[in-house]
Amino acid sequence: MRILYFALALISVSALSNQCKHPKYTADNLPDEHLRFGNGGGFTGVETTFTLLENGQLFKSTSAMPQAVALKNCNRKTADNLLDTAEDLGLLKLDFDHPGNIYKFIEFTDDGQTRRITWGDPAHPVDEKIKGLYEQLVQLTSNQ
Repeated sequence: MRILYFALALISVSALSNQCKHPKYTADNLPDEHLRFGNGGGFTGVETTFTLLENGQLFKSTSAMPQAVALKNCNRKTADNLLDTAEDLGLLKLDFDHPGNIYKFIEFTDDGQTRRITWGDPAHPVDEKIKGLYEQLVQLTSNQ
């Protein structure tokens, strides 16, 4: 009888944990809220783009190889915090487009709106808070 109760408990726990799984997305099927970031320019002009989703999924693509590849996921809470930071910084309302020969960017999409912030021109430095967000995002990709 104990075995039966144990088996039922195990099945119940397994069923509940399956209900808590977060959806998996593809690079072609993204959720409403996500962050894209990366860099480009220079001699080759190639742009590298990373896409971070709220569930921690991370994708990478380049303008030379646009088919995105999935990277190792980051912690869901970390991803959520970074998306919240982008929202708190007001990226959807910010208008900043000053690329240099070599540039960096953050593109935030939420509620059907998208805004891209681009910087690299030394004459137009980006806000330190945005630079800090970018550095945190890049750190996610450092061990990929």
